[in-house]
Amino acid sequence: MERAVALGARLADRDDPLGKEARRDLVLTSGLSREGVELALTEHLESAISSDDMASLLAAVKTAPRCHVILAANVGTAALRAIALALAASSEVTIRPSRRDPGLAPILARELGIAVAGELTAAPGDALHVYGSDATIAEVRAAAAPGVIVTGHGTGLGVAVISAGVDLREAARALAADVIPFDQRGCLSPRVAVVEGDADRAAAFAAALDAALRDLGEVVPRGGLDEATRAAIALYGAAIDAVGERFAGPQHVVGLDPAPRALQLPPPARVVHVVPARAVDAARLLGPWARFITTVGSAGAGALLDAALALAPEARPAALGRMQRPALDGPVDRRGLGK
Repeated sequence: MERAVALGARLADRDDPLGKEARRDLVLTSGLSREGVELALTEHLESAISSDDMASLLAAVKTAPRCHVILAANVGTAALRAIALALAASSEVTIRPSRRDPGLAPILARELGIAVAGELTAAPGDALHVYGSDATIAEVRAAAAPGVIVTGHGTGLGVAVISAGVDLREAARALAADVIPFDQRGCLSPRVAVVEGDADRAAAFAAALDAALRDLGEVVPRGGLDEATRAAIALYGAAIDAVGERFAGPQHVVGLDPAPRALQLPPPARVVHVVPARAVDAARLLGPWARFITTVGSAGAGALLDAALALAPEARPAALGRMQRPALDGPVDRRGLGK
């Protein structure tokens, strides 16, 4: 595990041969812009671990004779944490990277002497860590042999809570810094901003977030979009136009629903849905999505934040601007693991 983390430091270094290799690979496979790859490697890759975090990580993982890992494609740097967790479970690790986007997995596996396989065969007693959609995890779990310990890390999203009394521009800049990494495709990426107060305050925050995303988008452009994502963005935009206001920039969309009956989830492509709310609205708006919430980012404190955290008690709490920088203390997805 310590060797894996040390590799993270080398990969983050743009002058290190491994850092250069990682940049070449991720530009070709991740779908991120060059600037997006640089941001991911230098700001959002685990490169250090404290003794307390090491102890927490070890306590969060069940040991097994062998650990097999099925990796997802959404976040190219996620392989480092996944491999660290696998090494916490067993000294014998085999990984199956995504064919579409292997990310850092091939480099890490080569440097750590970890086996890479196109298909995994887990025996009773083995651990099988699965990253991907809930549907993928269900399929793997159903097909696993009896006695295989399957741990799933499935569909997840981040929610931002903008409490009463905070500076809206400052909060918007911090939230933009959480949206930009990985083009919002990670399970910690915030896709919804719940603003404590009335529709006018939510509108002011949406405008401030639009400006912040425009500024950051000039520094870190969004990667290319496939046709399915373009269609999803267009569909979301049409829905917002019918009920509220859309703030669209060249790299992002902010949608404002000033009187939400329910919470609409936007596609993960630097698209943020903004709604006003009070604490009494939290269950109606966030409740249907609570099982997917992996992190709650906050600016300030108050009744709305307390209500959101109560609905998702296993979500990682984080200050806005830190939602994509969790400590290496276990899985980023704490659901099902307890506190």
